[in-house]
Amino acid sequence: MKQRYSIITLILVSILSIISCTKPQQEGTPTPEPAGAPKIKSITTKFGTKAVYGYPIVIKGENFSTKAGGNVVMFGKETVTDLIAYSEKEITVNAPFLSTYSSTLKVVADGVESNQEALKFDQHRCDSAVIFKSAKVETIREGIVWTSAETTWLGEPRSLNVLSIKPSAANKIGIHYQSKFGIATSRQAEALEAVAAINAAYYGGTAHDGFVRVDGVVKVEGGRSCSSFFADGAFIIDDNYPSICAINGNAGAEALSSKNVIGSGPLLVQGGNVQNVNMTSDHNTTSHPRTAVGITQDKRLLFVTVDGRFPGLAVGMSSELLARYMRILGAYSALNLDGGGSTTMWIKDKGVVNHTSQGGTSSWNSPEERSVGSIIYVK
Repeated sequence: MKQRYSIITLILVSILSIISCTKPQQEGTPTPEPAGAPKIKSITTKFGTKAVYGYPIVIKGENFSTKAGGNVVMFGKETVTDLIAYSEKEITVNAPFLSTYSSTLKVVADGVESNQEALKFDQHRCDSAVIFKSAKVETIREGIVWTSAETTWLGEPRSLNVLSIKPSAANKIGIHYQSKFGIATSRQAEALEAVAAINAAYYGGTAHDGFVRVDGVVKVEGGRSCSSFFADGAFIIDDNYPSICAINGNAGAEALSSKNVIGSGPLLVQGGNVQNVNMTSDHNTTSHPRTAVGITQDKRLLFVTVDGRFPGLAVGMSSELLARYMRILGAYSALNLDGGGSTTMWIKDKGVVNHTSQGGTSSWNSPEERSVGSIIYVK
């Protein structure tokens, strides 16, 4: 029995000896992270590395919580707990609305914070879900879709109409010129037996008139002293194929070889990039009713009207905001057309679908059209 106790005593002494010989952690050595700390390894979105409001962000890593409500995603100081999906190694969350181009992202899993990663937001697309929250969408015919919305965006009321057109043998696009004194957009479109149309170039025999060529025939030379506010871009149609390019005034539009050309401005989007419009001009800085044409990367044509001059109902847009709006719509290139009281969108069997602001005669519920010199149409 004594021998048995001696063996146990020997084992205990040995263990105590090992413990006493273990070196303490050296002073100044960093304390290692807890084994269960969450870690972000990558962040991806449908748009590459940039986040877009309302679209999913996929966060990959390790040690995320598997408990309901166990993960919190932090975008700077913005907290998001409503996740699309989560697991130990992956979290999917919709990007929140942030009024910034960049932020930081981290995950708090069961109360433990992850590393922090930089995240960029694409502010030229990220408001799309807000703008069209209450939109009405209707197919006019195959390849032509009309979207309309009376909503609030950036804290102000907006009345917006968009026609998305896929040019085809069945959807032929064109430019029509009436005269410098003009005829209403609807009357020009009806005479052409068109399906839809918007007003086009500046007109009226002033220095701001835009160059217009239709089927190879010059209809308007345009003001040669026209500033870049009104003529730094051209809308072109060649064999039912639309495009938009930069020009240097109406002379630049005339130098183009295409049979169908409209000179206008400002150029809003080029190569997918929002352009820096000249902010020394009231034409660009003031919120007006606006008409624009755009082309997406998949070659859809966009007819766009923005109503304005109706306090409390529709405030219009500046050229700068219109450029951003066109990019939100997916425009890879876009051009501002004549606006103000000229802004008109017409659809067959529906008539004028926007709230025109022809001075003195239009009201919100009783739109009156201004006569315009030219239109862009689809038939």
